[in-house]
Amino acid sequence: MQCEVLILAATKRELEGVLTKLYEPLQVAGRVVVGVCIGVGKVQSALAAIQAIDAYAPSFVVLLGYAGAIDASLEIGDGFVATQVVQYDLDLRAFGLKRGQTFDGDSQMVDGAIELFSPALSGFKQVILGTADRFLLRSYREEHSYLTEELGLGASDMEGFGVAMACRLRIIPCSILRVISDDSRGHRPKEFKRFVRQANERLKNGLVQLLDAPREKSPTSL
Repeated sequence: MQCEVLILAATKRELEGVLTKLYEPLQVAGRVVVGVCIGVGKVQSALAAIQAIDAYAPSFVVLLGYAGAIDASLEIGDGFVATQVVQYDLDLRAFGLKRGQTFDGDSQMVDGAIELFSPALSGFKQVILGTADRFLLRSYREEHSYLTEELGLGASDMEGFGVAMACRLRIIPCSILRVISDDSRGHRPKEFKRFVRQANERLKNGLVQLLDAPREKSPTSL
């Protein structure tokens, strides 16, 4: 089964209200899309994303969902489109690399940041997204100033880099749209079900805008 656009999210909750069904083709903004849940974490999301890409052969991949704010100007409910994604918890500086960088099987350096297709969308800010295999607590943010001072991160998640890496391996452009569920002060939505409804409506609106945006200048060597 093929589709034009593969829509990914860590959990079913993050796609409910955005798509009417999963694992089946739908029409969104005139494009044939399929929604797939990929689970939580860098390894899990990367493997599931590769499997989904190989199964549906899309020409574009979009990751949707929620994220934690690092930038104090991002409030709960704010939407953003990631300009790039960085795996900030990988640290091989002892071997002369920068944070996030690693080595491939030929001992060549692999960059720890991946550029994304990030057009200007109404109601969405543009930020650098950080990915790690941890839920980013306020205490960690405050104890690790490198998140902002060195990497310039505005928000964090646990799947973005894994999905972007899968897209880079398959040479497919990728976008990440997320809504803030936890602000930089550690506050969370008081009524989570209400937050989910509103967040998913915002994601749906952003997705329609994204699918309408021309991608001729989007990265093709991710």
